[in-house]
Amino acid sequence: MNTSLFISAGALRAYQEKIDTTSNNVANVNTAGYKRRDQSFSEILASQINNQGRVDREIGRLTPNGLRVGYGTRTGLTQLDMEQGQAMQTGNPFDLMIQGKGFFQIGYPAQTAGAPMEVRYTRDGNFHLSPNPAKPGTYHVVHPNGGYLLDQSGKPIELDGQYEVQISANGEIQLKNKNGQGAAFISPQQVGIVDIQNPHVLRNLGDNEFAIDAASLPNGANAENYVRMMGRGEVQVSKGYLEGSNVDLSKEMTDLMSSQRSFQMNSRAVSYADQMLGIANGILR
Repeated sequence: MNTSLFISAGALRAYQEKIDTTSNNVANVNTAGYKRRDQSFSEILASQINNQGRVDREIGRLTPNGLRVGYGTRTGLTQLDMEQGQAMQTGNPFDLMIQGKGFFQIGYPAQTAGAPMEVRYTRDGNFHLSPNPAKPGTYHVVHPNGGYLLDQSGKPIELDGQYEVQISANGEIQLKNKNGQGAAFISPQQVGIVDIQNPHVLRNLGDNEFAIDAASLPNGANAENYVRMMGRGEVQVSKGYLEGSNVDLSKEMTDLMSSQRSFQMNSRAVSYADQMLGIANGILR
């Protein structure tokens, strides 16, 4: 088959994925805590299991045995860009913005009794109080997706309704009696913020939440090897703010137009290759 068909068909697939990634970035330009993704390309190498018996066809080859130069390109890496987004002031005391590295832990009750909570990670600090039906007079700090904000021990943060709550810059939860009696004190619970050693092992679960992708981990590694609880001296949290998306709309639109033009060019190349094959078949007849 005409080599140009392989080259152009591979490029069409790669540019379609690039367009999809860029379009998703544009769609989330106003999503709190969203981190854009960037896509790169790599050359295709076609694997050959056994080249023995074709020695006469391998004269002058420069690639190692078992490998041939492939045709065209494919999607290489889709990387998460962890650049800080702009601060958006909301005035809500339970809106939290992480400055620098780190992720909030969001816990979801297990579907089966006795199983551990499902833990997800997010940079979206849009939280609110929700009454705890199991213990009247207490509240949980809840994410709009329905999960609980977890503390440094991996347990849902539980607040007593008789106290005023303040969250400090290092994630400590400060409590003060609403009747004005007694001094303020620090709760044993604090906002649990974790550092993901390699954010590229995160799998997007939708709704701006991530989980460790076990399939991308090296043999013998597990999620605990990549998640580290940050100490109070490392955490920087701003209350009453949300982190905006780090999407640069002008850059994304430029990338989108460039990808569309490249897709169009390769579509024309497929059309020309098809015409040449038709002419060659006509000559052979």
